[in-house]
Amino acid sequence: MIDPTLLVIEDARDHALLVRVAARRALPGLDVRVAGDGREGIAYLAGTQPFQDRRSHPLPDLILLDLIMPEIDGFAVLEWVREQSGTIRCPIVVLTSSEQTEHEQKSIDLGAAAFHKKPSDIDTLGDMVREIVETWIESKSIAGLPSAG
Repeated sequence: MIDPTLLVIEDARDHALLVRVAARRALPGLDVRVAGDGREGIAYLAGTQPFQDRRSHPLPDLILLDLIMPEIDGFAVLEWVREQSGTIRCPIVVLTSSEQTEHEQKSIDLGAAAFHKKPSDIDTLGDMVREIVETWIESKSIAGLPSAG
């Protein structure tokens, strides 16, 4: 069985690092990929340069998506995924520091499977990421469901 893949689309390097560490603690063997912004996230998902080799850059089993990013934000990523007519079949969980209450409904309307507000405490963020991974990836792996890659 191929190890599941998590794609983190996050422009804050410290948050991306923490998410990577917490996710790997939750599910050892998890392949965690990081896209530093929405543009890179879309390129990864589309399989365009430099991500065209799917053996090296497998489609993810789960995407953790920040909303507030420069140029291409998380909403634009959600819209792009929705336009792909089902070729991206993994859950997208929004993990954001946005304070705007309407962002949750907009994210869900655009196809996000879940919405979580990033806590300011590092330990709490780590716990939240572990819970998300266990909910969306580990339970799928245990159930023997096929991975996206």
